Amino acid sequence: MDLEKTKEAIKKEEGFRLEVYKCTEGHLTGGYGHKMLDGEEPPKDHAGWLVLFERDFARAVTGAEDLLMICPNIDETARNIVVEMVYQMGAYGVSKFKGMLKALQDEDYKQASVEMLDSRWAKQTPNRAKRMAERMANI
Repeated sequence: MDLEKTKEAIKKEEGFRLEVYKCTEGHLTGGYGHKMLDGEEPPKDHAGWLVLFERDFARAVTGAEDLLMICPNIDETARNIVVEMVYQMGAYGVSKFKGMLKALQDEDYKQASVEMLDSRWAKQTPNRAKRMAERMANI
């Protein structure tokens, strides 16, 4: 699995903010889309945010692997797209994409793409969802 490309894709989609801000869901967020946890102090520099990014990324990979245990033959690009989705929404959020997960289990990437766009996520972050769904459809 080419995780470095996936990391770069996430960084590009999330963008970087040194200062904490409220995301579209109203959560305090900073760095590369890191959701601040209760009692967590925001880092003062890029290096500090990178530490949090690496931790969040590792959690996203693990979450995606857990969700995709039902898909032993999944294409690497599809797997990486799911990692990106888990980074953004968490494993629980992506677990609600029942149709997409079923399509991935069937190795039907075009249907998985359709299912990705039939979601609240696609309404909230339409450009990102369209870019990711297009990548999924072209597998």
